[in-house]
Amino acid sequence: MHGFGLQRLGREAPLNRSNPSWIALSLCLLAAMTEGFDIASMGVTAPRMMPDLGLTRPEAGLAFSASLVGLFFGAAFAGPLSDRIGRRPVLVVSIAVFGLFSLATAVAANLPALLIIRTLTGLGLGGAMPMLIAMGSELARSDRKAMTVGMITAGLPLGGALAGLLARSDLAQDDWRLVFVVGGLAPLILAVLVWRFMPETGRQAQPAVGGTDPGGPRLSGAAAMRALFARGRLLQTLCLWISYAAIALVLHLFLNWLPVMLVDRGITASSAAGVATLFNIGGATGGLLIGLAIDRLGPRWPLASVFAALVAVLVVLAAPSSSPATLSLLAFAAGLLIMAGQFGLYAIGPWYYADEVRGAGVGAAVAAGRLGSVIGPVVAGQMLGAGASGGSVVLFTAPIVVAAAVAALILTVVGKRA
Repeated sequence: MHGFGLQRLGREAPLNRSNPSWIALSLCLLAAMTEGFDIASMGVTAPRMMPDLGLTRPEAGLAFSASLVGLFFGAAFAGPLSDRIGRRPVLVVSIAVFGLFSLATAVAANLPALLIIRTLTGLGLGGAMPMLIAMGSELARSDRKAMTVGMITAGLPLGGALAGLLARSDLAQDDWRLVFVVGGLAPLILAVLVWRFMPETGRQAQPAVGGTDPGGPRLSGAAAMRALFARGRLLQTLCLWISYAAIALVLHLFLNWLPVMLVDRGITASSAAGVATLFNIGGATGGLLIGLAIDRLGPRWPLASVFAALVAVLVVLAAPSSSPATLSLLAFAAGLLIMAGQFGLYAIGPWYYADEVRGAGVGAAVAAGRLGSVIGPVVAGQMLGAGASGGSVVLFTAPIVVAAAVAALILTVVGKRA
């Protein structure tokens, strides 16, 4: 392993930035997959879970958003904390937390228990994602940062696709709880591997020279947050927050409600889980393609093209007469474009913050995204509960994509890289 620059995990082991370890990147990818598996689990099990627990659609919307509330707080606190104590310990704890409470989801017997458990699950999920984005950017070569972050974040939909495949199995069709048992055990095993084999990547990875802190004085959490709005950073921080929140609203609406909306169109629960799998496979493809495009062309035109195409796909997907085959194709395209937009924004977010506030900056942007991800499933649940069609819900997301596109365009025009 020496040839790949991976040190035994002593606390002060320096990171060889010129040759990022494939083991470290693989662990980041696996962590993203376990997170994506858990996030998708609620959606793919919903057609079985809702009648089993006696949930109405508005109640299910609350349950879907409960973990996303936790995601907000996890992301908000994990970023500044990692700037002070290191990325690796925050990542390990975050993975272990969402693993434990994913297991607890399997024994939830009613709505109040489900809301508490899923909120606590979200704390771990929210803490993990800013670490993966920051660590991926810090591990990557300077000319492959977007592609590296895109590769890691592609693990989210890959994990979601695995959740959809498992949900289609006979065992999971008989008992939806199996999905959460698998989704809990995998991250607990991974947390041990991350602690054992993942190097530190932030300033804690830099050896001190002459007894001084190479990164300068560490900022407190409050000081780091104030720095995000310092002169020259205010507009780019706001644009990141708006774009992250808007695209996350759309993504999590689809992740949680797509299978139910498909069942409403007469598709079986098993087939709906299959279409959700295609949605996630499309997302993984989009994450990889947008990373390559941004590294070669810069972020502006790839992101603008993705958002324009996404609006067109959403309008077609909202039409009520689509056949199952067409729905599958459109779901794949929607997943590709939605996640290309989100993962492209994830890839460029770390560019705009210096080392000493990168964790805080990325964490705050992801937290802003989690606010959007909370709103999406709740609004969809209320709309469907009031009798709105799935097509109306899909069409509702189109102007939100436009808002994400405008904020991203402003960011890429006026934002200054650190």
